[in-house]
Amino acid sequence: MYKPIDFTSNDVFDVWTSVCDITSTSDFVSPRSKMIKQKRKREFPCTDVQPAIKRPAPSIRVGSGFKWNLQALAHAADAVQSGGKSPVSALNELGVRVTYTVLSQGGPAHCPSFTVAVNVADMTFEGWGHSKREARASAARVCLAALLARAGHVLPDQTRAKDFTVDDTTPYPVSEFQCLESKSKIEEQTKQNAVTETAQSQIERNLPTSSLFGATAPTPASKSPINVLYENHPGLLFICTYGDGTPLDSAQVPLQLAHSMRFKVVCQIKEQKFEGYGSSKKLAKLAAARSALAVLEEGRADIADSLLPSGYLSQTLADHIANLVNSKFSEMMKNDVIHSKRKVLAGIVMTTDSKVDGAKVIAVATGTKCVSGEHMSVRGRAVNDCHAEVAARRCLQRHLYTQLLLYASQKDPRKPIPEADIEPAEGGGYRLRPDRQLHMYVSTAPCGDGRIFSPHEQLQHEPDRHPNRLARGQLRTKIESGEGTIPVKNCNSLLQTWDGVMQGERLLTMSCSDKVARWCVLGLQGSLMSTLLAPVYPTSIVLGSLLHPHHLYRAICGRIEAYISSLPPPYHLRRPLLARAASTEARTPTRAPSFSVCWACTNTAPEVLNATTGKLENGQPSLLCKQSMFARWQYLIKKLPPLQQSHPDGTSVSLPNHLDTLLYNEAKLLSPTYQVAKDRLFQAFEKAKLGRWIKKPLEQDQFVCELLSADPAALFT
Repeated sequence: MYKPIDFTSNDVFDVWTSVCDITSTSDFVSPRSKMIKQKRKREFPCTDVQPAIKRPAPSIRVGSGFKWNLQALAHAADAVQSGGKSPVSALNELGVRVTYTVLSQGGPAHCPSFTVAVNVADMTFEGWGHSKREARASAARVCLAALLARAGHVLPDQTRAKDFTVDDTTPYPVSEFQCLESKSKIEEQTKQNAVTETAQSQIERNLPTSSLFGATAPTPASKSPINVLYENHPGLLFICTYGDGTPLDSAQVPLQLAHSMRFKVVCQIKEQKFEGYGSSKKLAKLAAARSALAVLEEGRADIADSLLPSGYLSQTLADHIANLVNSKFSEMMKNDVIHSKRKVLAGIVMTTDSKVDGAKVIAVATGTKCVSGEHMSVRGRAVNDCHAEVAARRCLQRHLYTQLLLYASQKDPRKPIPEADIEPAEGGGYRLRPDRQLHMYVSTAPCGDGRIFSPHEQLQHEPDRHPNRLARGQLRTKIESGEGTIPVKNCNSLLQTWDGVMQGERLLTMSCSDKVARWCVLGLQGSLMSTLLAPVYPTSIVLGSLLHPHHLYRAICGRIEAYISSLPPPYHLRRPLLARAASTEARTPTRAPSFSVCWACTNTAPEVLNATTGKLENGQPSLLCKQSMFARWQYLIKKLPPLQQSHPDGTSVSLPNHLDTLLYNEAKLLSPTYQVAKDRLFQAFEKAKLGRWIKKPLEQDQFVCELLSADPAALFT
């Protein structure tokens, strides 16, 4: 008969310890290990040297006989601190049964609150958060911190950078969670933690930083503007629609909306309403909250006004200016899908006494390209620079010429017109009314020095030690038929010739940041109109995105304010106010279109220019070209009294007898005060070692007016 074999006959069984006496896996003694020790004794009976006794691993004891290996707890804490593991995973890997229970749920729908309890051995810990997952992690972290505190260690607080572009800011600072133990134990633990934290802070101050790039300044904790509004104004209401006001549940979705104004959110607080626009509902809601906070708190949190000599514009007016320009462009391009595509949008808004009421849009333009060198016109029929800022300024000049036409059309050109934006000046000529202000809006920072920075870098109050700090503020030129700029010092030739450009030399055009700096000294009216109109300066510059106030201030006026001097009156250095719209422009990494849309309030329909040729898409010259501007000047100079000006030698300026044969460059020299101020500006750039201003070939301004007999109705409208 088959007899089963007993495989356990040679095994040696000892008395095992109970579970409560096992402190860790290293304290577990198996029968196999005891057999090995007895065998070694028999083989080496005469050896007096005994093997080293293994010390038990340090452990901590909790209630009901439970013990944990302190080294395992320390590894779990390090994993949580470094972000390698979540508190829940680290607690589960300690090999003890863990149970989570949701105790309560509350809070408003936009910001819920959960309380979760974790049961470990015979202990219970609580944690809360804005989601069940966050509450579980908080409870597990409190449990780990309590266990480490028993051994005299502290689990550092886990902090994360906040994202203010989201509506639900989950990384709130964890509050003081209470472990459900006796009160005496909690007080003792608090004292022990305070002593440990003090010792650790003293050690950290003496140790060198472990970061490769040095210590990072702590980011001040702040909340999302939406949460701040909900806390301070519980009865507020957010209403979301499409950018043109169409409800979201409408059957037909509007297609002709700008990317940055696709959605509109109205924040209503009692009787006040604040609007915000964005490419998504979240961004539109955030923009509305920012606009509301700026008005309710009467301050700006994103611009340090104390560090800006020029100051800042009120947020309400800045948002209104941006909204007017964007709305006007959307209205113009409502039935034109192709030309509604743009990368940079610029506009000029005129206000009365800097009030929101009565503000009107004067000019709107788009574009990011310059004319190709082979398409330059020797007769002044091509627009050389089709960047949005430059085109908007030329549209403003059309409006100023139309205002001068009002005085030229009446019998007495010196009689004031109440509805006009300009008024007669003393001694001759005209000037902008003192209660009128011009505000320039650009959807992004102007190209050149104003855009050469990282918008995410914070301002360093210590001395600038950047290795490329000397290149800041340098004059830069645009790339022909492309985007981007290069420093003037890197250009091969600072003197451009007509035949050289025609042969293939790259046509150089100064950057928009440099041109805005020029307008802050010489005005927006230009040299040709300076014979009739006093300098017209921008009051403020509002950006839709990429606003770094200190970089922008340096680009438009800060880099020359210490070097420019002896400006002839009424010319001076204007420091415009700076602001950023609450409805920020979204970055669009797409190829820029090769056309420019230009609109002035004197016309009902906009012009569409081919940026490569500088002319209309049908090949005809634009109303913004030099030839058109020269024709308007020729018509007005014969009917209006010019400004009183004198040459540098003191002799008065007199108009030539034969204006019809006057060249364009000769007409610009009839304003010697403007020319002197321009020379002072160029000298200031050279004194500051920022480069030399590059001019276009001389031949492009040597042409006569070809529209002497043009109809004023067609010329000025």
